[in-house]
Amino acid sequence: MRCAVIQMTSGKDVDANLMQAEVLLKQASEKDADLVVLPEMFACLGVTNQFELACNRFTPEDVIHTVLGWAKQFKLNIVAGSVPLIDESNKQSEKVLAASLVCSRDGEIMAQYNKIHLFDVNVADEKGRYKESDTFIAGNDAKTVMVDGHQLGLSVCYDVRFPELYQQYQSQGCELITVPSAFTYETGRVHWEILLRARAIETQSFVLAANQVGVHEDGRKTWGQSMIVAPNGEILAQGDNEKPQVIFADLDFDFLEQCRANMPIQQHKKLT
Repeated sequence: MRCAVIQMTSGKDVDANLMQAEVLLKQASEKDADLVVLPEMFACLGVTNQFELACNRFTPEDVIHTVLGWAKQFKLNIVAGSVPLIDESNKQSEKVLAASLVCSRDGEIMAQYNKIHLFDVNVADEKGRYKESDTFIAGNDAKTVMVDGHQLGLSVCYDVRFPELYQQYQSQGCELITVPSAFTYETGRVHWEILLRARAIETQSFVLAANQVGVHEDGRKTWGQSMIVAPNGEILAQGDNEKPQVIFADLDFDFLEQCRANMPIQQHKKLT
């Protein structure tokens, strides 16, 4: 399976972001990617009123329709990083879900994962205070889906600091885990690579991490270094910290099975 992770510098203009994403998805298609991961908030980053956006733009007739159209047009399975969606079970709330959608080559939504861990953190950067819980509703459940015969587990950005989610994916037999992100420059500089490689090693899975990069309109600066990591922790491919780009790697599932056979971590577990 050939996989790609897309690195973007998204801003507040949804249409401009969609144009950027389409160009990069086309590049992935032209190099025969099977599965492509877009970053967190790929279609809009820095807008305070996510509820209004969810109502007016992130609908089956607008942005969601566009993403499904790309999947069909480019013949790609797409993990659409995260998008703001109305919580159908709580329509009275003006907070939204941070939803990662898995779109099939046929232009259908195969799975929706709602980000569980919300980023309420102080960071020593240009923005300073992040409080996603002011805007978003936390999800409750891990989510897996079969893509081209391989089990994929879904996560988003801050989730990567909570290994219990990834342990669930290991126990469910996931071979791939996606981590679309908008990791800040300061936290990314010290933690990004370590966390991703750790999640790959402990689950013996391929980890596909698509990150935002550069300076954004709301003042934040994101780290970049989007990467694809092998089950033994080896970095198969990675981007830089400067610009939007597409990063590719061919995944060898025979190698994954060999890693698990040589070191049967799942069988050796004592605590759950």
